[in-house]
Amino acid sequence: MNSCPKFLAAIAGTFLSLVTIDVNLAQAANFTFTSIVNDRDNKDFFGIGGGPINDNGTVAFVATTSSGQGIFSSNGSGAFTTALKPYPQGSYAINGLGINNSDTVAFGNISSLPPEGLYISKGGNATRVVTPSDGLFVTSLSPAAFNDSGTLVFGLSKNFDNGATIATGNGGPLTTVVDTSGLFRFFDQPPAINDANVVAFQATLKDGRQGVFTIKDGTITTIADNTSLFSGGFVGVGINNTGTAIFDAFREDGKEGIFTGNGKTITTIADTSSSFSRFSGNAINDNNQVAFGATLRDGAENVLSDGIFTGADPIADKVIGIGDSLLGATVTNLFFSGNINNSGQIPFFAELRDDSGKTITGVFRADRVSKSIPEFTSTLGLLAFGALGTGLALKGKLKQKSTVRINGLTYTI
Repeated sequence: MNSCPKFLAAIAGTFLSLVTIDVNLAQAANFTFTSIVNDRDNKDFFGIGGGPINDNGTVAFVATTSSGQGIFSSNGSGAFTTALKPYPQGSYAINGLGINNSDTVAFGNISSLPPEGLYISKGGNATRVVTPSDGLFVTSLSPAAFNDSGTLVFGLSKNFDNGATIATGNGGPLTTVVDTSGLFRFFDQPPAINDANVVAFQATLKDGRQGVFTIKDGTITTIADNTSLFSGGFVGVGINNTGTAIFDAFREDGKEGIFTGNGKTITTIADTSSSFSRFSGNAINDNNQVAFGATLRDGAENVLSDGIFTGADPIADKVIGIGDSLLGATVTNLFFSGNINNSGQIPFFAELRDDSGKTITGVFRADRVSKSIPEFTSTLGLLAFGALGTGLALKGKLKQKSTVRINGLTYTI
């Protein structure tokens, strides 16, 4: 049974270089890898975390500098952009990141100075969108909660049983998307939004049902619920621009799985009937390509994920896994950031150990390449990881997830 490890706090810095790696050693014949930031090569940063990606291949990450904690981004060229200046009077405690195609960053802050809440930032300065005083339910953010128009979606609740709302905002007045005045009793998980402002969300209904739903202009579509096929445990909801949602749930046979749905059909991406034992994060892009983190039944002990995968076959569909080679070192721990862009690029966080026994941590990006790559070597492509998500207590027959904080970010596994 895998458990949450204690991560070493790592010194980190900023210099990216392309590296030649042995594809067979990396066991990821369909991807190349490049470091976005790591604590061996990048000396200006430490306490690195995060790593969502946009369609430009730009990855956002959190790091601490001599001036405090800030948010930075890079596309792997070696140049870094400051998305959020380190706060001089206090310290942000970043709890989830998103980045859109205009390189605007959204984040959750759980410190008291600056005030706790969800923010949007570009060019170094942050704009507050919503705070607990507005009824913000959970101060956390996933990459799926921020779209290209700069709109954030989030849950509001001043009372667990009364007044729950899913709302959107961009720094001005908040807009209610759906509330508990009708069918729904509560919204248990962070919602997601696409570029057409279709919101996907998990909810518990007043009649006791649970499910995943979408809403657009007041029209609600049921993606999946526990009246058939599923017993509950709906988490990790995302949605692409074609309106297909992705989610994690338990089937009636007790098996956990990653599923997609559009209101008409449900597709099983992977489940725990064979090699996988648990899932940790999922994402879908506009081409219906998916990615997710998972642990294996015969996997390593004390890891967040045994690997990052794009399908049900733990070998053929593996992006990268424990024991693979990266930066000339061996991967000892992984966490999937929770998004995949429309080029199929996948960001992730990794902990490595080199031949001297030194630990290296960093944010990386996996680039999808043609299967006709050279047999032995391939140029290391860009890599990045991010981690967002938050651990929420689910009611009824929801699965038990656990959370771990790494360098100021909360990961749910």
